[in-house]
Amino acid sequence: MVFDNAIYGLTKAQTSPTSPQGLKTNTHPFGAILDPHNPLTVTLGVTNVSFVAQVADWNPPLLYETLKAAYRHKGTGFIRIIQRCPVYSDNFSKELQQNPDRFVLLEHQQGIPVDKSISRQFPNRLEHDPSDLGRAFQLAADSSKMPLGLLYHNPDAQCYEDLSSQGVAMTPEQRLAGFNAVLDRITV
Repeated sequence: MVFDNAIYGLTKAQTSPTSPQGLKTNTHPFGAILDPHNPLTVTLGVTNVSFVAQVADWNPPLLYETLKAAYRHKGTGFIRIIQRCPVYSDNFSKELQQNPDRFVLLEHQQGIPVDKSISRQFPNRLEHDPSDLGRAFQLAADSSKMPLGLLYHNPDAQCYEDLSSQGVAMTPEQRLAGFNAVLDRITV
């Protein structure tokens, strides 16, 4: 989970990698000089990522359902939580809260289940198959609308825990024999 409020608020208003260009902070009083980093596109480029979602902290039902789905997912997951910072970046979050047109709610049978009372809050909704990595990247890269919901899900992706647990049930004698076999291959 990445809690993203577009600023380093705990260090008293320093520019963060996701600060919008031009945002005035203590470290950049004339405005952030770089385009903001997009955590979604970067994460979608990780080879074994298998769950990528984005939500806003001011929508507790969607946040809860997304966290629940990520918790139940086995594999490498990532959730960007767009978070309010009323002290140092109030303009960033307030503008988003007041303008649901800035978002597109991703809907799909294999996506995050959303009650109709929640989906009605978003005028922009899109049927998106979360197994489509290419389309997920396109949606994440589109700066005109911020996607909310499940962008990507691949339950069949390799899972680190499965790969790293191979041989765990071996006895000490079996491990020693395997280790000696490897050493025998490289012994001069």
